[in-house]
Formats: sequence, C-alpha cells, structure tokens
Amino acid sequence: MKTSLLELVEQRDRLTEETGKYYGVHELTLKENDPVKYERFYSRLHATMVAAYEVSRYVTASPGAREMGEVLWGLLTPEGDALAISAGFFSHINSGKYAIRFMAEHHYDQNPGIRDGDVFVTDDGESGGAPHPGDTYTYVPIMVGDELVAWAMGINHIMEAGAPIAGSWPGFAVDTFMDGFVVPPIKTGENLRQFTWWEQMWLRRTRAGTLNNLDDKMRLAGCAMIHREIHKIISEFGLDYYKRAIREIIEESRQMITDNVRRTMVPGRYDGAAFRAVKYKGLQSIWEHADKDQIISIRQRLVVNGDGTIDAYHDGSSHWDYHAWNGYPGGADVAFYLSMINNFAYNTKPTSAVSWVMKTHYPKHSIYNPGVNVASFSNIWAQSMALNSIGFNSVNRGRFAIGYLEESFQAEGDWEGIQGAGVLPDGTPYGVTNFENVGGTAMGAFCFRDGQPIAWAEWTQLANIGNAEEFEYLIPATFYLGRKLLPDFFGHGKYRGGPGQAILHWVVRPGELYLSRGGAGVAYCTFVAQGMSGAYPAPANFHISARGTNIYDLISAGKPVPRDGIELIQMAEEGTLKVDQLDIWRYDMPPIRLQDGDLVATCNGSSGGWGDPIERDPNLVLDDVCQGWLQPDTAKKVYGVVLEKTNEGWTIDQELTTVLRKSIYKKRLDDSVPFEEFWEEERNLLLTHNIIEPVRYMYTHTVSEIYDFDKEVKEFWQLPEDFSW
Repeated sequence: MKTSLLELVEQRDRLTEETGKYYGVHELTLKENDPVKYERFYSRLHATMVAAYEVSRYVTASPGAREMGEVLWGLLTPEGDALAISAGFFSHINSGKYAIRFMAEHHYDQNPGIRDGDVFVTDDGESGGAPHPGDTYTYVPIMVGDELVAWAMGINHIMEAGAPIAGSWPGFAVDTFMDGFVVPPIKTGENLRQFTWWEQMWLRRTRAGTLNNLDDKMRLAGCAMIHREIHKIISEFGLDYYKRAIREIIEESRQMITDNVRRTMVPGRYDGAAFRAVKYKGLQSIWEHADKDQIISIRQRLVVNGDGTIDAYHDGSSHWDYHAWNGYPGGADVAFYLSMINNFAYNTKPTSAVSWVMKTHYPKHSIYNPGVNVASFSNIWAQSMALNSIGFNSVNRGRFAIGYLEESFQAEGDWEGIQGAGVLPDGTPYGVTNFENVGGTAMGAFCFRDGQPIAWAEWTQLANIGNAEEFEYLIPATFYLGRKLLPDFFGHGKYRGGPGQAILHWVVRPGELYLSRGGAGVAYCTFVAQGMSGAYPAPANFHISARGTNIYDLISAGKPVPRDGIELIQMAEEGTLKVDQLDIWRYDMPPIRLQDGDLVATCNGSSGGWGDPIERDPNLVLDDVCQGWLQPDTAKKVYGVVLEKTNEGWTIDQELTTVLRKSIYKKRLDDSVPFEEFWEEERNLLLTHNIIEPVRYMYTHTVSEIYDFDKEVKEFWQLPEDFSW
C-alpha cells in the first residue's frame, strides 16, 4: 500500500483531535465552489448503497435479511468512517471504525495483505465492533493502484451462531468460548470471491450453514456492486476530487449534527437507569463460578455541552461477569448511536460524523468494556437496548423541556427472539431463529397521543415483523395458533403506549426440538425504569410453555383452542386445556425439549405511557375496550372509567367515573407518605443489609472511572464512608 493503514488511521485521529474538524477540514470548498457537482457526487454514492440493498438481499433465504431490514450496506473511508449507507441497520455504521483500526494496529496490510477486491469477514465484539456473534460483517477494500481509497461493507443478522445454545443470541454463555463461531477480521476470499474453506466453516461450525452461506453471499454481492460502482465514480470525478469530497461530506455532517444539538437540546446532565435480571442459579452446575442470580445495573449520564457536543458516561454500570450479557465498546456504540442518529442526523447525510460529536465513555472492566477477551458478548444486545432507550428518553426529556412536543415520546426497545435447534424425523438437523419479534415493537406514548403497536424498531427504519409463513418453513416443527396484540399489555397513562404482541406456537411432529429465547427485557423487572410524567412503564417480556397438552383432542372435537399465552393460562385453569407441565417464564427461558402437541407462547414488545392514567379521556378508554386492547376491569381499576354493557355495546357511566376518579386520587393521598419518611425507611433497609443478594451483589460490583458512583450513592443515602454492601 502507498501509505500504511495505521498511518492513515493515526493521521485521521491527530488532525481531527487538533482542529476539532473532521480530518482538519476547515472549509467545505467543493460544496461552496460547485454545490451541484458536490450533491451529484454524494447522490451517486447513496444510490449505490440503495441499489446494493434492493438487489443483494434477494440472494439470501433468510427473512430477517430479505424482508425485515436486518441488513446494511455502506461505503467507508480508508480509515473506517462511514460515508454513505443503505436503509436498515444504520447504527452499525460505526462498527467499521473498530474493525479497520484493529486491522491497522495488527498490520494487516503487511500480513495477510490488503488488495483490491479482497474479502474480510468478522463477527467479533472486541476486534470487529460487532454487538454479538449473530451480527456478521463483510469488508471489501477498494484500491486505485496501490492506494486504499475505500471499503465496501455489508452486515446482516445471521440465523444461527454455532454456540452450545442454538440461535442468533446464544444465551446462558459463561465466557466467550461459549459464544459460538466468532472470528476477528479474517481474510476469507480474493477477487470478490470467497475461499472454499470459508463456505465449509459455515457448514461445519453452525447449525444453519446453508442459510448462513447464503447470507454470506448476499453481503458479498452487495459489496461487489459497491466495489464496481465506486471505481466508476472515481473514474468520472477523479481521484483527487473523491479524496477531498469524502472528508468534506463527513465534516459537513458533523457541523449539521452539532447545530441540531444546539437547536433542540437544553445543555445539562440527564441521568438514567435500567436493570436486567440474569437467572443462572441452578443452571450452571458445571461452571460453579457462574452459578448465581444477578441484576445488571445499566447506568448512563448524558451530558449535553454548550458547544453542541454530547458526552455519554456509563459509570455505575455493572462489572463484567460470567454471563452472556457483557459486551465491548464497538457493540455498545451500535446501540448508543441508534438514538443519537435518530434524533440528530435527520436533516443531513448519515455518516460516522455522529461519533465525532457524541463521545461514549465506558469504564474499564464494566459490562461495556471488560478489558479482557474472555468475557461472553453473545447477548449484549439485550441490555444495550436498555442503554439506548435511556439515551433516547434523555433526549426526549430535553426536547420536551425546550418545547418540541411532537418529538417527545417514551422510547422502548424491548425486542424478543425465539431460537433453537432440532433434528427432523428424517434425520435432517437445523438451527433456527424467529425474527418476527425483532422486526417491530410498539412505539411508546407521545406527550399528546397514544403509541402505536408493532410500528417501530429503534434499530431499523424498516419496522416489519414479517410474514408468519416465512417462519413456519424456517422452523418446520412449529405452527401458529395465534398472532395478535395482547390486551392490557402496555404502559398505562394519560396516553398509553402501544400494545405488545402475543404469539402462540403449536409444535407438530418435531422429531427432536429444543427452544430457548434471546431477548431484551424479562418480566422480573421493567425494561427501562420509567414511564413519562406519571405514567406506568411498559411490562417486559414473558413466555409460557405448555408440555403434554390435549390440543389434538380439542381440534378433533372442533372446540376452541388458545390464541395467546393469557388464553392458554385461562383454559388450563378452567380445565379445558389439559397440560402436564405449565411453566411461566418471567426470566430467560432455558433450552427446553418440546414434543408433539406442546405449546409455546411469547408476549413481548410493549411500550411505556405518558401522563397520569386517571387523566385519560374516558372516550379513549372506551375505544380501547371496543378495540379489544383493554379489558373493562382494567379500565375501571387503572383508569377509573366505569363502563356499562348494553345491547349496543359498551357505554361510559360519566357520573360513576367522576366519583371513582376522585376516590382513586383520594386513596393515593391517604396511602402516600412524606418523602423524608420514605427515604428514612429505605435507608434503614440498607443500613441493616435487608436487601436481596442480587441487589447487594449489583451495588458491590459497579464500575466507575469518570466519577465515583459509589460515593454518589452513599452521599444520597447518607451512609457511613466505611459502609459495605
């Protein structure tokens, strides 16, 4: 190479740090001198990414990539900064900075060498910036002569990662050696063609080798399209113009994002917290050091500076541990920048500039920066989506404070994924992931209207839960008995969150089948610890398994069958549905063996509310009841709305509603205590160590670097300096 990759990365870092401008670009000369040519140049880059997305995703057989937007193609600078991207997984634009830096620091340009049309692949968290092993990246260098001028990048969420626990998010991992098929950036092909041994690796090291190979071909097909078109664009515009333009594009984007922060945010500090239960006790008898229950602390302090920059500190987050919910800075960044890109890159070119305006700080040895390469990162996406939602809601509070009401809503990213492996009766093995609950979740309530169901996903612009038929052929032993919105399953408020989704699967002649789940929240605790302005937070995910049922007898007799988890429980309690073993999983469901006639239900994707529920317009409550989204008893207990059933349907008893709401308000006052009394009672619990072990462990194992989180906690509760948890 003309200049070493490490020299390019170090030069970018130095010039940007010294000048505060990307690569030291002080003036947008190309844009100012000929704005039409400049915009035409960028439109060519962007159109190339769009074409790669629209064409290449049909190479694969995975519905997650083909129809649900779990993909992204991008064009990167030689140093790994994103210039232009397709639709899809837009926050992955910053992963390239980690992968390219790793290749630079380990002198890949010398060994194995970097040549035009080479193919590199990675799915590693520490060295490749991947959130988890299910996200796999392909990089193709684009060179003019001996000069590296760009990288084409493709990424998608694969079907199965090859870990002991089957699926895309290998749960119950203890360390990275249980994460599955994980590779640092590795050269897997030349001249836009993969080596044969690489195809065999997918076949031998994962359960869905055929699908994973098709995904691999899909990513490379898009990169090949980008490779071809960028060479054409350089020939048309000239290499000198290209090299200057790509730096101006990122600097232009940086300036616009900074201006957006200044215009829409109140400078100051925004603190947020979330928690995630990890239940390993009794499941890890072989690995004694992992045999414990924990609560993960997820903390973020978002500091909005007067110059339009933002710093995100994560002191107070848990120490890394022997569980599947650790991560590395690159993967944590993928989650964090979801909210930042959504909120501040809306009127500019989507580039890596966001990472030069918003800086992340992950304390060493925390769940986001273990400082060791043995920590499992197989499901960081579960708790890092809470991290992102904290940031998103911090921005929404800032927007609300400054008066941007239309943009202010309760953000949730509580996704779900059923996964597993099996062997069909004919001996065919397979590995599976059901992506439908990743494709879309409910949107939280706004400060002026209700949230929408299954209409939003923080991680993609293409919220789409996919067709049920797609997953029935991918998971050949399960069929749908129901797929619907679940009544009452949202955060209540003056404006309620969007209802979550309920799905019920019927297991039919499975041969051998084991299913588990990978997901963000668990019902042991809320997903994020807030509803907005007095509303309820969203209920988190739960699952139900019914093994040994009489489902075939009900069908043969023409009797009703359950359509969701709640109906399953009700029919089991009534005795209509006979069940040998009924389990309600309020935490991560471990792999369970399912046999012919078993049922599995998932309830997930709800969102939080905004405002006091008893201030909700009774007509909106009535409408929800008529839609089947709210039960009449809930309308009365939570919203204080009394409904009467008539021949024409439900009507509101206005007089009784007024009386009931006054009664609810009075009871709140009667039950409430002064804050000082509440504070003293909670403080005594700490002083007497009257807290459960997972909470004690959580506070004992938090990590700080920028500020002393432990000191802050002790000062708030006025604990002795020598107090130990």
